[in-house]
Amino acid sequence: MSGKKGKTSSAAAVAAELSKKARGGDIDALTELDSLGFLLAPGETLDDYADRVAETARRAAEFQSEIGKKGKVELSGLATLEKERRIGDDVMAEAAEATRRHYGFAIDWVPGFFLSKGLGLLWGGCAVSFPDDPLPVFLVRAAFADKRKWLFYRRDELLAHELCHVARAPLNDMKYEETFAYRLSPSPFRSYLGGCFERQSDAFLFLAPFFLLLAAQTGKLYLGMEWVPIPLFWALLPIYPAISLLRNHLARRTLFKAAAALSNAGTAEPFRVLFRSTASETAEVAALADDPEGLEKWLDGKVAAEPRWKVAVAVSRG
Repeated sequence: MSGKKGKTSSAAAVAAELSKKARGGDIDALTELDSLGFLLAPGETLDDYADRVAETARRAAEFQSEIGKKGKVELSGLATLEKERRIGDDVMAEAAEATRRHYGFAIDWVPGFFLSKGLGLLWGGCAVSFPDDPLPVFLVRAAFADKRKWLFYRRDELLAHELCHVARAPLNDMKYEETFAYRLSPSPFRSYLGGCFERQSDAFLFLAPFFLLLAAQTGKLYLGMEWVPIPLFWALLPIYPAISLLRNHLARRTLFKAAAALSNAGTAEPFRVLFRSTASETAEVAALADDPEGLEKWLDGKVAAEPRWKVAVAVSRG
């Protein structure tokens, strides 16, 4: 858990200063803020964007000051964040390297902490945020303080995954959220199947038939419920997994078709563009896969209409 602890404050100061230039449309400032993980939202004006960045930077500096003075911060009754349990910059840099390489951004302004209490049995970590606070916080199992791996989790993979969610949060577009995050996994299995869990309800719906089957078998064996149609519950088992797998396959096919289209049109880092795109925009790019000239005109129109696309094209050059 070694590493400097004050980098969040300096990063926030840089973001606050850049937000002033971004308000006027300075492409260099906008691109640099993007590289820090401050992505523009669809339809967001430069004034609103600058205000959001400045407010987040203010909260990051305020948080740094509070925990520096008090030694701890209460996180809305969820947990007590202790200064000595803060994740060091060296650990965060492990994850930031992956997001920088794949998507062109590295976040170092989100505070993170190792927790040892109130955690689920298989819980590894997550980023938490609240509607009235623009600053998210990383909460990670304490086992990662001294280990790079715990169970089937890797520390850098877990943090990189959550960094992707923090960066894309302003887009408010869930279709490819898990696909982008799991794409950083060193496990081909997780990388491919991660997109199956598009919504929070997906995991429940995926597992629900297994619990129903267990309940049915228990009732039949121990409660004398001989009338329970066990074959029906077996038949229910593959339905939602099959739906999820098909949906994931079709979504990935569209995403990778869009990436190929951008690559053929001369984009060096197509996934950086798509990371900053909505699902509908991704579908539009994929639809132009066989029309390079049409795609070029489409991109020119997007760049002319929205600063988000001007930045996306700029960072896609590698």
